[in-house]
Amino acid sequence: MRPEPLATRLGRRLREARVKAGLTVREAAQAAGLPNHSMLVRYENNDAHPPPERLEALADAYETTPAALLAEQDEAVALIALLDRADTTTLQRILAALR
Repeated sequence: MRPEPLATRLGRRLREARVKAGLTVREAAQAAGLPNHSMLVRYENNDAHPPPERLEALADAYETTPAALLAEQDEAVALIALLDRADTTTLQRILAALR
């Protein structure tokens, strides 16, 4: 079985994150500073791809991180978001424990 293409996975994750955040398409677009909600619909439907700064704004609106939205495995999304938000000391402790 072939893995889901990144672009498809990102569109799906954007929709899932928005729903999890309890936002409508219009609310999410406004929170992320998009000029209108139709662009967000295009991102979620994989008809367009958000540039990095827009991906970051959407991740902020959904209280996650761009890296988490781009994770290869669904099971890693929450872990990646936690790691991205961890302070340096915590990251160093985790790294030491993994060695």
